[in-house]
This record gives sequence, C-alpha cells and structure tokens, in this order.
Amino acid sequence: VLSFVDALFSDPATRSGVPPPAGDDLVTHQPFREDGPGCVDLWPLTREFPGEDRDAWEAPVDAQTEHSANRRLAEAIAGEIAGILDRGDEVHDKETGKRRAAHAGDILILVRRRKVLFEEIIRALKRRGVPVAGADRLSLSAHIAFDDLLALGRFVLFPEDDLTLAALLKSPFCALTDEDVYALAKGRKATLWRILSDRADEDSRWAAAQNLLAWCLVEGRKRQPFEFFATLLGKVDAAGLSNRAKVLTRLGSEADEALDEFLAQVMNAEQRNIRDLEALIADFAALDIIVKREMEGARREVRVMTAHGSKGLEAPIVFLPETTVKRGTGGSPLLATEHGGVLWSTGSKSDCAASTAARELRDRKEAEEALRLYYVALTRARDRLVLCGRIDARTKDETVGGWYAAARAAFDHPDIAPEVREIGDPDAPILRFGPDPKTLPKATLAEVVTAPLPSWATGLAAAEPALARYAAPSRIEDEADSRAPAPSPLAKVEGLGRYRRGEIIHRLLQILPDVVPAQRRAASGRLLAAERDLTDDQRLEMAAAAFGVLEDDRFADVFGPGSRAEVALAGTSALLPKGLAISGRVDRLVVTGERVLVVDYKTNRPAPAAIEAADPAYLAQMAVYVAVLREVFPDRPVAAALVWTDGPKLMEVPEKVMAQALGRIG
Repeated sequence: VLSFVDALFSDPATRSGVPPPAGDDLVTHQPFREDGPGCVDLWPLTREFPGEDRDAWEAPVDAQTEHSANRRLAEAIAGEIAGILDRGDEVHDKETGKRRAAHAGDILILVRRRKVLFEEIIRALKRRGVPVAGADRLSLSAHIAFDDLLALGRFVLFPEDDLTLAALLKSPFCALTDEDVYALAKGRKATLWRILSDRADEDSRWAAAQNLLAWCLVEGRKRQPFEFFATLLGKVDAAGLSNRAKVLTRLGSEADEALDEFLAQVMNAEQRNIRDLEALIADFAALDIIVKREMEGARREVRVMTAHGSKGLEAPIVFLPETTVKRGTGGSPLLATEHGGVLWSTGSKSDCAASTAARELRDRKEAEEALRLYYVALTRARDRLVLCGRIDARTKDETVGGWYAAARAAFDHPDIAPEVREIGDPDAPILRFGPDPKTLPKATLAEVVTAPLPSWATGLAAAEPALARYAAPSRIEDEADSRAPAPSPLAKVEGLGRYRRGEIIHRLLQILPDVVPAQRRAASGRLLAAERDLTDDQRLEMAAAAFGVLEDDRFADVFGPGSRAEVALAGTSALLPKGLAISGRVDRLVVTGERVLVVDYKTNRPAPAAIEAADPAYLAQMAVYVAVLREVFPDRPVAAALVWTDGPKLMEVPEKVMAQALGRIG
C-alpha cells in the first residue's frame, strides 16, 4: 500500500498536493511492518447505461433505477465484502501482531459525499446481511424514528388525522402492511381510528395496534412528554418485545442513537418549560439536529464514512468508491488574491487579468486540497486498498481525470507496473498490484449460553410511594430551611450576571481535561473568545482560575484515569428521608478499584477557610451524592470533595459534616 502511495505522489501532477520533506525529491514511506504482504486493486469503472425509461407515476424522479451505475457499484462492493468475510481473507491484527481472518469491523468505505452512492452502499450491505454501522453522521430531525415518535404525539392530540394515523400504522410500533391499511381505509364511513377500533377483533395484529394506540391516547394526555415517550419505548407487547426493540429490528442499530437523542431533546425541552405534547411538537418542527457518530470503536461492523471524517482512523481493508468525483465548479464570486486582497467576479467570462490569476490561484489550492484528502484516504489502509468509481454513459474511460486517473498512472509507474496483473472477468479485468490475499479459517466464536433473566427484568416495576418526590441535590438544603441567604436576581459580579463567571469556569473544567495538556491553553483561548461580551481581563482571570485547578498536582486524581465529567446520577438511599429521591449531575466522578470520589466545583470568592464554613446547601448536596453512590458501589468507600477555584483549594468533606447535613434535611 505504501509503495503504491509513493508511486502515485511521485508524479509531478500530484506532487504539489503532498510535497516531499525539505531536502527530499520524492515522498517516501518506511513501513512499520513488512511481515504480511498487501495489495491494491483498481476496478474498471462502472458505466451508467444510456437513458433508461422512468415511470414517474410510480417512482420518484430522483430514485435510483435497478440498473443505475450507483446501485450496480454498491452491489459490487457489497458482494466483494461478503466474499472477503465468507472466504476469511487474511489481515494483520494490530493488537496481537498476528495474521487472522477478516471480520466486518476490518473494512472501511470512504466516500467524498454523503449522497446517493453513500446511501446505496449502506443499503446493499444490509441487503446482503453484512453488519454495517450505518452513516457516520445522522440527521436526527429527518430520521424516520424521529418522525414516527412525533407522529405518535400528533395522533394523541388529533386522533381524527387519518393521514398521520395511516403512516403510524405502518411504523415499527404498529407494524401493519400496505394491504392492512388499504383494507381499513377503503370505503370507510368514519375516521380511520374509529374503523380500526371497530374492526380490531378481525385480526390479532390490528388488535395489537389498536391496544397500543388506545394506551397512547390515555397516557399521552396525563403524562408529561418525557415520561410518556420513555414509558412508550419500554412498553412490552404480549410476545415480550419492547417498542424500542421493534424499532431497532426494523431500522437497524443506528436507530438507537436517534431514539436516545429524541429523549434527550424532550428532556431539554421540559427544562425550557415545554411540558405538553402540543408545544413540544411545535418546538420540534424547527429542529435540525446533526449528530456525529463515534466510528472508532471496535464493533464488528463495516464503517461507511467520508474521507474527510476518517482522519485519525485506519483499517486493514479500505474501499474508495468515489474516485471519479469532480471538484465543484463556480463557487463564491469573491476571489482572494495572492497578496491577500479580495476581488469580485461573477464568472470566468467576465474576468480581467487580475481576477483570472485569482481564480487560477483558488483552483490550484482546491486541487491541492483534493490531493491531500486523497492522501488521507489512501493511507487509512493497512493491508488492502480497493479503488473504484462510476462514470456516465458518454464519458470515455481515457478522459476520466481526478483520483482515478492518478491511480491509473501509478499502476504504470516503473516500480509498480512489473508486479501488476489482471484478475477476474477478462472483458473487464481488475488490476491488482501485490499478491492475492491468503485465506484463513474464520474464528469460531465462543458458544454463548443464554442465562435466564431475573424476575425483576420481566416484571413491572414496583409503584413509587405516593409521597415520593424527586429533588435536585443542589436544592435540597433550600427546601429544608437553608441558612444561606437568597441572592438578589439583580446582583452583578464584575459586570457579569451572578452565575455567569461560575458557568464559564465550569465549562472550562468540563471540557479541558479531555484535551491533550499541550493544547489546553489554546483550546481555552478559543472557548473564551466565543464569549464576545467578556473583556480581556475577565478572560485571563477565568483561564487562571481553571488552570489553577487543572495544573495543580493536588488534583491529579480528580482528572486522572477513571474520572469522568458531568455524570448523571439519579436514585435514592436508605440514608435519605423516606420517599426522597434525587436527580442531578455530578461535576466530576472518579471511580477506581480502591474508592469512589465525587467532586463538585465551586467558584465562590473568597473561598471559605474551612469546610465547616461552606454554604450548608453545598454540604447537603455532597452528602446526598455520597448516600446514593454508596448504594451503587457498596463494595468500596465513597468520599466527597469540593474544589474551590479561588485559591485553588481541594476540601474533602468529612463523614461527620455529611452526617450533620443529612440530619438537617431529614
């Protein structure tokens, strides 16, 4: 693979994108290992067939036909991947250093755009039963699971809306077919909901759908949105299958993130005081949520993502299916000159000498950026690289440019050409540089013995006592007659709102520990620069407060291994008053094999001289955290500490102080 990369970027046409180090004539790579041979395949281009007839009455005009080049290329890629897995093609295991049979997680497919081919590849892999991780970015507000949950909410509000109900009946929640909906809707004299209710006993599937929707009508009107949707997804049918499981079975594992994000957005909306379905659905109509999925995990699934998003990742086998994509034409009419100026030109036809030079400069920079992206994509592969692409019906193979032309030229390089051979179909051969991959017996997975579920997993949760109340730990002392004076909402601290300084420092302490230490100062500068109303002195003071904690050796454990930021915590304890449960978020939680430490940041100035002088609300908050965590970790000691950014100071909260705090809220 690296020899091929060196050959490709030795060409003067590509060298500008990845120039060699100073003093070297060419880009050269020294492989880290040489024990296992690799190979590079160049597939023949998949050509679009001349104009196929479309029936726009039955299919969307932008739908791909069965014989479109995108679909045929996607099927070819999916077929090759299925063959790799079936044969047990050999790859190098980075963890063990040994050779083994490939699994789906060893394969990475890098596209340049999340468009038609991207979707077709994921679809083709799923059709062949190849495990696939789905898209690397999810547009959750456009995800069908998101739409189905909103449709449920609309149905609760307007059960007479036949169109919404018809779509809902075909969702995973109801799982009816087109024929079922047609049978219910054709010739009806009443609303679709009335017809379903009257005819539910004709089919067990209709009855199950009617029962679920009737439950939604009752519960959706008496529960708050989060409670309603969370209960709905956990609701189990007569076969023991939950509604969440139904969605995942139909839509795949990536729908799990869509469901979780939906619930998170509902919870956020409730915190904005949106506490009824009508307001929630109106609010969600304007949502545009894009979530970047974590693709670096070791799940045994094929990853499909953009080449740009693959930086930092690698895989034994990499496919590049969009090697013929051309750079976009046009662009902004603003053109940057070589000397830092800006020119305006609406198009090349109206260019003068200066704008022509500026346009050529932009084109050259874009071409170099495309070559750098090509270098990133090529060097993601450890064992095998597969290059392919599609062209339209009229383009001749020899006129194809871009990445594919650069690869074809590399196959003619004197160092590469002698080892290139043709394989596969003689009429459309694949060019292969390197030996054929060896095959190994596929690893036999250990037999999984299914253990019976405990009784509590299949039964209904016990009802909470009527007097049960949930409270935020930071408010418990206030509810129990706190001695802390209530601050005026008009109070100001150095020109900022009373809590603004603390919120910003909290955010720095939340984000910066996950940044490489050498880059933390620069990261804090960017974070603080985004707060446009701060003065330079305020930014310096806040950064100093945060780094006073982060760079103090006394706090090493707080930000070391086993520590996590912003950990949600909910539950109760035998040490708390009967009927009291807490729900809050811990600033920092440290869990090791020896002990558990819960930490909360405080930005008050001046910091108290002793822990006993701290605000009673803070002490009650930490005592409650510890009480609940002792239920979670009964096998190890649980301690609490306050970190004051003024000082900075680390104060562990003694057992006696926490016991007194719990006594006050009893």
